[in-house]
Amino acid sequence: MKVMRPGHILTLRDIAVQANVSIATVSMALRNHPRVSVGTRERIHALAKEMGYLPDPHVSELMGYLRKGRINNIRETIAFVSKMTLTELRATGVFWEQYVGALKRAKDLGYSVEYHVVSSHMTETRLGSILKSRGVRGILVLPQKDQFGNSKGFESLPWENFASVAIGFSCPVPQTHRVMHDQIQALHTAMNALQNLGYRRPGLVMESWLDNRLRNHWTAGFLSCQLRYYLKKDRVPPMMDPTDSPQLLSWFARWRPDVLIGPDVISVIDLLKNSGYCFPGDFAYATLDKQMEGRWSHHAGIQQISSHVGETAIELLAGCLTRNEIGLPTHPQVILLPGFWVDGETAPPRR
Repeated sequence: MKVMRPGHILTLRDIAVQANVSIATVSMALRNHPRVSVGTRERIHALAKEMGYLPDPHVSELMGYLRKGRINNIRETIAFVSKMTLTELRATGVFWEQYVGALKRAKDLGYSVEYHVVSSHMTETRLGSILKSRGVRGILVLPQKDQFGNSKGFESLPWENFASVAIGFSCPVPQTHRVMHDQIQALHTAMNALQNLGYRRPGLVMESWLDNRLRNHWTAGFLSCQLRYYLKKDRVPPMMDPTDSPQLLSWFARWRPDVLIGPDVISVIDLLKNSGYCFPGDFAYATLDKQMEGRWSHHAGIQQISSHVGETAIELLAGCLTRNEIGLPTHPQVILLPGFWVDGETAPPRR
């Protein structure tokens, strides 16, 4: 290998001379371009590392912009893949906000977006073939509602052909990069705020399938916060079957939580009120899905900033596309975005 003189800044030309290939081949290989064979890419990457080559990020950004402008004026397309129609997605609240955030960020970055629903009329295999033939390289996997745990996600899509990012844990397949709300931190934030308001016996109330869908992050946050910050006598066990009215009433009478925490316990509050309990006198309520507008805007709780989850997912996917990182990642990233506490009428100060 040719020895470079001291102070010499390595360039693509230097690598090309050593590899006996063109400068264009080196440039494409370092960007993992599919026009260069895998073997050649690996050889050039190894050579560049051995020679101590470091790309200039500012030059790379400029060349990426110029390269994109030279190719054509057609915007690259990102496929949003879901098992829910847009009408069904809109009714979910959090999922819809994530979708809207992702859609806006994709358009801000110059991508066009297509929404695809996998169903009996459009199988995963067929959709994968259509997307590949049309040159779509990036897929955003939207979350699913799977109350009974029957679906593992998208098992039949040819993920080796696409860069991908998933929102949340509800679709275990593909095993790819993920962006989601930090449920563990949310419970710690909520319980700390409630302690400061004077509450000492919080009770977590949610259906178990909601927690299971998120790999039990809700209960992990609740139980870990109890162990760290609450006296043993004040540790109320979670109620994971609030649809069982007799069991719920027995749980409440036995443990007497002074504040309920959950994503949606309106029906629980109504049941307790109809059973003679006073709200918010006998107990308060903090939501884990705080709405800033509309009917429930007076609730105290955690604002998840769901739109930011969608925005961040698109930024992660755009980075993969820029670096030509096609196929499932060897070491998937999981990005957790914290929410924040908002005071409300349902959890007034208690001293």
